[in-house]
Amino acid sequence: MVISIVDNGGWPVQTKQRRISGAAAAAACGILALVTGCSSTPVTGKHDAKPTASRASDPVSPGPSPANLKPVQGQRLRHYLLTTNDLGPGYTQTVTPDDKKAADPHRYDDIGVSGCPALEELSKHSDEVQFATKTSAGFTFGADSTLGEELHSDTPSKLSAGLRRLVHAQTSCSTYTMTSGSTPVTVTVHKDAAPGPGPDAYAYTTTLNGPGRASVLKTAAVRHGNVLVMLVGAPALVDGHIEAAVAKLPAS
Repeated sequence: MVISIVDNGGWPVQTKQRRISGAAAAAACGILALVTGCSSTPVTGKHDAKPTASRASDPVSPGPSPANLKPVQGQRLRHYLLTTNDLGPGYTQTVTPDDKKAADPHRYDDIGVSGCPALEELSKHSDEVQFATKTSAGFTFGADSTLGEELHSDTPSKLSAGLRRLVHAQTSCSTYTMTSGSTPVTVTVHKDAAPGPGPDAYAYTTTLNGPGRASVLKTAAVRHGNVLVMLVGAPALVDGHIEAAVAKLPAS
């Protein structure tokens, strides 16, 4: 995860830090991935309301019990992503973090975190929160507000346990320091009301304060059967579209 909200030529970091990567790096920023690094301008007031997305459905046939659902693969998983048609006027699709990482597999290597033991511990075991399949989409709204979506699929038990661990790590510290290279960013986190019923629905807001600029991001995550959806971006955009994102998930 690359921090893009600050650029002051690099400040020295006085605290000891642990380098993190992969899912741990993403969790440190408050999400599994972002559209344009950790940059988002808060949206105030109204924006064009989203159309209500109908739940995607698969052909009805006898299948495994919910507890034994297998991961959704490839293009079938992509079918459940939001599109600009779902979001409404004013949205433009962008290059996703997956595309950027494919071009530069080491783009998250310079991320560090200090002052949050749970995130530092997660960095040692990031392979334990990797899911079987993943796809993502990114959007901008207006001049510079972003909305990112990730879908992950695995068995329900693995998704549930991994999501709990990621959210616990991210929300266990109200304040910590993250760095990109040598530039320090103070991160503050607070939990929000869950975006839906059930034990695997979470939301929290992350504020990142760097030299000369602050940025506010909201994350909402919901597991439905063998698919996990996460939205992150400007709080108003996340709040406005999480229901539509969940509605597109396959019926379990």
